[in-house]
Amino acid sequence: MIDKIIHAKNRIYYHILFWTVYVALYTLMWGSYDEQYWEEFQQLLFLLPWKIIPTYITLYYLMPKFLYPKKTVQYVVLSVILALAMGLTDRYMSWTYLYHWFSPEKQHWTTPMLYLPKVLNSIVAVYTPVFVAMAIKLQLFYYQKDKINKELEREKVATELKFLKAQIHPHFLFNTLNSIYSLSLSQSKKTPEVVLGLSKFLDYMLYECNERFIAIGREWEQLLNLVALERIRYEEGLSINVTESIDNTETLIPSLLLLPFVENAFKHGVDNEISDSWITIDLKLIENNLTFMVENSKSPAPSKEVLDTDKNIGLTNVKRRLDLFFPDKHELKILEEKDTFLAKLTIDLSTITDLMQQENV
Repeated sequence: MIDKIIHAKNRIYYHILFWTVYVALYTLMWGSYDEQYWEEFQQLLFLLPWKIIPTYITLYYLMPKFLYPKKTVQYVVLSVILALAMGLTDRYMSWTYLYHWFSPEKQHWTTPMLYLPKVLNSIVAVYTPVFVAMAIKLQLFYYQKDKINKELEREKVATELKFLKAQIHPHFLFNTLNSIYSLSLSQSKKTPEVVLGLSKFLDYMLYECNERFIAIGREWEQLLNLVALERIRYEEGLSINVTESIDNTETLIPSLLLLPFVENAFKHGVDNEISDSWITIDLKLIENNLTFMVENSKSPAPSKEVLDTDKNIGLTNVKRRLDLFFPDKHELKILEEKDTFLAKLTIDLSTITDLMQQENV
């Protein structure tokens, strides 16, 4: 309530300032011709209502009701009618009163009131402040619209990020807890290592990934942590080959961009029907050009869970985020063969700086 009152007061101040500037400017401009500033000031004040009325009708009725909804024809027709009405009123008040009060010796009233050049002059005089006020109003309108769109975009990405985290959590957590349970039953010395790795991974997922961007070195560190946990779980039943070449570990990427590909590979790359399950992970980052490849084995026989790229865990979400963050700066290829599945992602990360600047606007 207080915010609304303050906003209303500020709006009143802006309007008072607008009309004060208008009167002062025209008083100085027209009064300078014959040094009759006081008389010019009085005339401006007398005719001011016929400028205020169309201004506020345009700003608070015609624009919201017809211009913003793009009802252009109705807006133009009503604006023309309003301009003629106010222009004729302004002309009538000048012809009937001002000419007699301020310059009777010139006998301007002898010119017919409906003399077209004079009527047009009155319309221009009336609509000068209207056009200026419209320009200001439109600038504010599109600024607010752009601000709202950016806020909605941020909220959308935040929601998608939470959705992605929710997707990864259950499957990975369930499998890792099963591994810990099995290790604990056999009193394996690896149990503390797995618990610590899981703790680090969950800390990363729950807290560090709340930011939209994170250093690629940190994302890669957690990716290796995930790989280490899965190595313990599968032991000799899975061959994993990991390579990387990163020229700058502080380069920023969207949070949780790489992990879904790896988690997806573990989900579909290890199968009891495959005698030699394997996963290959390769990351290259050279001068802001990222190439990330994840390839895994898969069962040649159709599984109950169809390996459709739009149903793989996290991949649909990642595609949406890539389209949002890098609309023309990325390429994602999904290649599925009879017994292999390959995901290859290339991104130009040079636009991250611009994205972060937009975040701070």
